[in-house]
Amino acid sequence: MAFTTGMPASAPLSLLPGVGQGSTIMFIHAHPDDETIVTGATMAACSAAGARVVLVTCTRGELGEVIPAELAHLEVDQSEFSLGTHAFEEQALDARGQGEDHDVAALEGDTAPGAGLAQERERELAAALSALGVHEHMWLGQGLTAPATGPVVFRDSGMAWGADGRAMAAPIVLSGSFSREPLEQVAPLLAAAIRSLRPDVVVSYAADGGYGHPDHVRTHQLTMAALREAASPATSSAASSPASPGEGSAGQDELAGWTVPAVYAIVSDRPERPLAAGVPRIAVAGDLGAKTAAMKAHRTQITVAGELFALSDNVWRNIFAIEEFVAVDQTQIYGAP
Repeated sequence: MAFTTGMPASAPLSLLPGVGQGSTIMFIHAHPDDETIVTGATMAACSAAGARVVLVTCTRGELGEVIPAELAHLEVDQSEFSLGTHAFEEQALDARGQGEDHDVAALEGDTAPGAGLAQERERELAAALSALGVHEHMWLGQGLTAPATGPVVFRDSGMAWGADGRAMAAPIVLSGSFSREPLEQVAPLLAAAIRSLRPDVVVSYAADGGYGHPDHVRTHQLTMAALREAASPATSSAASSPASPGEGSAGQDELAGWTVPAVYAIVSDRPERPLAAGVPRIAVAGDLGAKTAAMKAHRTQITVAGELFALSDNVWRNIFAIEEFVAVDQTQIYGAP
């Protein structure tokens, strides 16, 4: 990775500060594969050190590009979207809140745009997390993050490439898309999980999501809003979200507020998003083998050849065990003490 500004990272650490045996670290990502590409080595190292590693994924990435030719039929042509013409607009609204099944096809319908890719990426993520040694995962809107009315699904918002090389909002964003959801409705869902799990560390994106993708930006906004909300005790209704087996149950701990001791933002290596001068970086030397194996699991999104990988742009890059982060000032989240 090359960085043009910011303070050089000190010698790589084996773990993020605040993480150790018995601690809990929560990673919050936008789509399947994001967790592996930018934090996979760190996640694997944390798990191997005896930390409880929890991943929250906000969408299933059903509007992502597809690399393998044999799976090209799963890719959605977003140029075909037109306002008011997709039956999915009504299907999604009808399905939300029913809570009959956690499977995306049951909640959205097999004919919803990207349903096939969503199912494939669910399988890929499960295989990637197995490679990373991560055993706790929840989709936003399900498990500890489900609303009291039952589980819901937040869809990939899609994106377009801007002239400056950064991601931007797609011309049309369908109903039920994550970036369209009001923060005041979604933040309490993530806040409930934070209160329940009481993580020692939370990791997510910087304010621009790393490269501008609307879902990445929304994930940052959601994380900050949920951290603030989780610091205050929950109302009884907010604490009544149904929990999946093994994820805990509603109780006194869920009602109590929780201030996360350490929050980190992921450093982007994209040249159009340099760090501000003077920002210290924290480098973590994680598990390269586990990260590489997890990358291979995300076959619709990543091609791996030895120690190199490529995304849909066919640009080959090195797979790095070292991942970098910056500490988020607590006053930016919670205000002055």
